[in-house]
Formats: sequence, C-alpha cells, structure tokens
Amino acid sequence: MHVSTGQLSLGQEGLWLTHQLDPDSSAYNVVLAVRLRDRVRTDVLQEALTALVLRHELLRSRFPGTEEGPIRVTRPADTVRLDVRETPDADDGALFDLARRAGEEPFRLEQGAFRAVLLRRAPDDALLVTVTHHLVSDATSQWLLVRDLFDEYGARTGQQPPLPPPAEAGWDEQVRAEREFVDSPRGARAAAYWREVCEGLGPATLPTDRPRPPQRTLNGATVELVLADSTAARLSEAAARHALTPFAWLLGTFQAALYRAGAPDGFLVGCPVTTRFTPRSRQAVGYYVNALPVAARFAPGTSFLETAEAVQRQLRTGLAHARYPVELLDGGGVPLFRIACTLVAADRLPVPGLYEGPVRLGGLRAELCDVPQQEGQLDLTVEVLQDSREFKAVLRYNTDLFDAATMLRFRDVWHRLVDVSLDAPGTKVADAALVVPDDLDFLLALGSTS
Repeated sequence: MHVSTGQLSLGQEGLWLTHQLDPDSSAYNVVLAVRLRDRVRTDVLQEALTALVLRHELLRSRFPGTEEGPIRVTRPADTVRLDVRETPDADDGALFDLARRAGEEPFRLEQGAFRAVLLRRAPDDALLVTVTHHLVSDATSQWLLVRDLFDEYGARTGQQPPLPPPAEAGWDEQVRAEREFVDSPRGARAAAYWREVCEGLGPATLPTDRPRPPQRTLNGATVELVLADSTAARLSEAAARHALTPFAWLLGTFQAALYRAGAPDGFLVGCPVTTRFTPRSRQAVGYYVNALPVAARFAPGTSFLETAEAVQRQLRTGLAHARYPVELLDGGGVPLFRIACTLVAADRLPVPGLYEGPVRLGGLRAELCDVPQQEGQLDLTVEVLQDSREFKAVLRYNTDLFDAATMLRFRDVWHRLVDVSLDAPGTKVADAALVVPDDLDFLLALGSTS
C-alpha cells in the first residue's frame, strides 16, 4: 500500500483549523449534484471514480493532526468508494431533499475530504452528488472533477476517447511555490501593497439582529437576487460604456448597499479569486483560491460610478499580487473579512452548458441539480453567477446574526441601488432613494392617515 505525506498550503491550514472548531458543520462543503436520466452502470462509475482520484491526489488525501500541525496523507485510489443509495420511493421533492442532506453530511478530515453519492431511484433515473471539503476544492474544481469523472466513464463505455495520463507534479509543488513566493522580493512587495490597501480599515459589517456569539458559528441560509433580462442588458451596456466589467459595477453597488445599510464609511470586503497561474493548475482539483481585500471609502459626494471605478482599479492591480496568501495579513486580532463577494462565470466553467440546461456527460443525459451549500461561512458571502442570459446573486448569511427578513431587505436595497446606478451613474450614493417613488408615496399616505 503506497502512502505519502505532505504539507498544507496556508489557506488549507486556516480551513483545517476552522473545521476543528466545529467539526459537525457543513459550511465548507462544496457540492455539485447532477441528475442522470439514462441507465448508469455503477461498476463502471466506480472504475471511473478510482481513475478520477488517481488523477487528482487531493481527492484521495486525508488530513490528520499532529503535534506539529495538520499534514496531508495520500491513500490508495481504490479506497475511495462510490456510495450507492437506493431511493425507489422518492418523488422529485424527496430526491432533492436527499441530495441536500448528502451534501450536508460533515467530513472527518482525518479520514478524507471527498465523497460521491449516487441516489438511484430507478436503473435509468439517478442523482449523483459529489461533495468535497473546501480544503481540497473550489468552485472550478467541483466542475473539473465532474467533467473528468464522466470523461472517464465515457471512455470505459466507448462513448469518448481515453483521457491522457495525469501530470506528474502534485500538490506539494503548489505548497512549495507558495512559500517560495512569500519569502521572495516579489512576496515582500505584495505584502507591502496589501498593507497599504488595508491601512486604517476594518472588515465590512452590517447591523445584526442578535449579538455576535463569543465563538464564531457556521450556521447559515440563502436568499437570491435575480436581475431581470432588461436590467442585465442595461448593466452590460453601462459597464462597457464606462470601460468597466459588469462584476466591478455590481461589486461597487454592493459596497454602496452595505454603506447605506449601516456599514461604516470605510471598510474591507473580500473578493475570492483563482490562483491557477500554471497550465497544470488550470486542470487540477485543489484549493486554488485567495481572497483579495477590496477597500471601500465613502464621502458625502461619492457617486456610484466612482465607486465602481475604484473597484475596477483595485481588482486589476490586486490580481498582480494575488499570489500573496491573505492569511498572512494581520487584522490586529480582528478578522480581515466578515463579508465577501465573488464572481462565477458560467461560460468559463469546465462543463459547457451544464449550468444552463441538460447536456450529455459520458454518454449520459445529465442536468444540474442546484442544492443549497456553503451557508454561514462568514457574516455574508455573495456569489454572483453570470451566464449568457442573466445575472444571479446568491446571498449566503449567518443565521445566528441575521433574520431572513433582514437579508431580504438588504437584498432589496442592493437591487434598488443597482437600478439607481444604471439610471444615473453620477448619483451620489448618500442621496439615492432606497424605495421607488410609488412606494414612497404609499408609505407617506399611510403615515398621514388618521
């Protein structure tokens, strides 16, 4: 039995420590569920799963603690087994609930950080749930592993050509490169840059419905904001007109919504970005993520356009320093971020078309099943999903701090400010009305009723 040990990246060490504080939490479980409408050969799917974890070593790694800290131990690929659960009596609602619960089952990191569960309702009707702990995966990785799993399946059933052999370099190389960068002159310049960005600023916060618990909790829920097609088109047009990206515009309005909802006039928001800087890493499953600190500074005259332009400048410059691990930045005993916002572009995901509708994977008809996940990691995390048709924001919040009604009001404030910014980008953030005129007239009329 071949077993090897290795180190964790700084980001992984932080996630491992967070897991130790609440090992029964599923807040850092990354889930991708796929409904399969053809007969699935479970023996072949197991072979494909073994080939998958042989290709991506973090999927066959476990993370025990030692006196010196956590280590990574790889195990044989054939020890990762497909979990087949028969669900013949489940209707669609029950099947969805079973998928959600499969995604929420906590990991024991000393045993592993990846599982695949096949919920089989009939020979030609099943739901495959792939679950990783964030320590071994990220948003792109989850799609990569599904792509590679079904490519391996298709190769074994004659539907696709065999995959090329996996690259030799492994995760230890990524860890070494990170530490060499930190100790290099470029790392020192990046550290100085981030210290300047963060100077004098604390994490963005919102007024909470309940006092913050003395120990961080990971309980969460989700609300969504979907922009109408007409609004999405206006957003793309306005951003292009001002040489901005739509995400910079949305992040700027998000900062404005935080400010108008009670955040201070200067704060930091985390913006997770990829650290896939090499050809091999772009095809590998792993924790290739760093969070860029994005500063917001509001004065009485700050406009929506100025806010979006400041975001764009920071993202462009910050990406040049994205190799520097955010875990090394000193927040003075306070977390650097309590709120984060990131972009997921559907057209860049490794499984084309799956986000938007049914596709064929490994010769099987497949459709995405969007189950709730990753709720409660911070006070608030926002994932902006962009595809060819729409912009959708998924707001995941900590339920020990906020009521659902509070998050719905915040979502509506953000939506309102997006509309205001598109109508008149030069509007001062501090002057923007938070309700539409018709609603304001209605509220004033209520107030004048005897």
